[in-house]
Amino acid sequence: MTLFLTLTLYAPLAAFGAIAVGETRPSWPRPGRSAVLGVVAAALGLARDEEEALASLGRDLGLAVRDDAPGQPLSDYHTTQVPAQKRGRVHRTRQEELAAPDLNTILSQREYRTDALHSVALWRRPTADPAGPSLEAVAQALRRPGFAPYLGRRSCPFGLPLDPQLIEAATAAEALAARVVKAPEQALRTRLKATGQRLAVDLDAPDRALRHQPSERIETRRDEPLCWGRRQFRERAVAVFTPKTTEEARS
Repeated sequence: MTLFLTLTLYAPLAAFGAIAVGETRPSWPRPGRSAVLGVVAAALGLARDEEEALASLGRDLGLAVRDDAPGQPLSDYHTTQVPAQKRGRVHRTRQEELAAPDLNTILSQREYRTDALHSVALWRRPTADPAGPSLEAVAQALRRPGFAPYLGRRSCPFGLPLDPQLIEAATAAEALAARVVKAPEQALRTRLKATGQRLAVDLDAPDRALRHQPSERIETRRDEPLCWGRRQFRERAVAVFTPKTTEEARS
């Protein structure tokens, strides 16, 4: 059995950032590894310049994401005022930028997901640093976060409590199925018709060690944090499948 930390991710408006080049800022249909680790890091009060602590967090934690309700895509035509770039001039705050006399306008197309609901399971890998935060400590931090967490962008606050729950189970799928769904979340699930079961897991997830949980496909996503300060990421392989029930597995 493995100890899992499970939580719910829901925001009326969310952004699951894909690779952004130029003016277009797309969104994946589900939260990536960097998004979930970012929520955990914010709860633990880790700043972006604490690179070693953030890197250790990424090495220690495995991730599974269940697609409960996919939501709908929303595209936002965005305009932003920025000062002209000049050598030797640094603006340390947004207030300093807006105080510059030579403002220009830049355009971008930003994608969001509306009413997307996902369930997440985290576990400490066998190679995890014993000195790193325990799942119990992470759960406590998610209840009383050091920094205000958001789902992708600062304009995307959570619409439900994260409701961290520690569950012992054989697989991430079983841990998520064992979550106690409280009244506000249940009402939302009913409204969204949240019946999805598709699971996206790290390749070392306990689920993949069981022959009755075969992967439907392997996806490659560039969402493994490499450097938080410079927002650099490397590719990660993800197994995506619909878990079989216990009865199906026995048949």
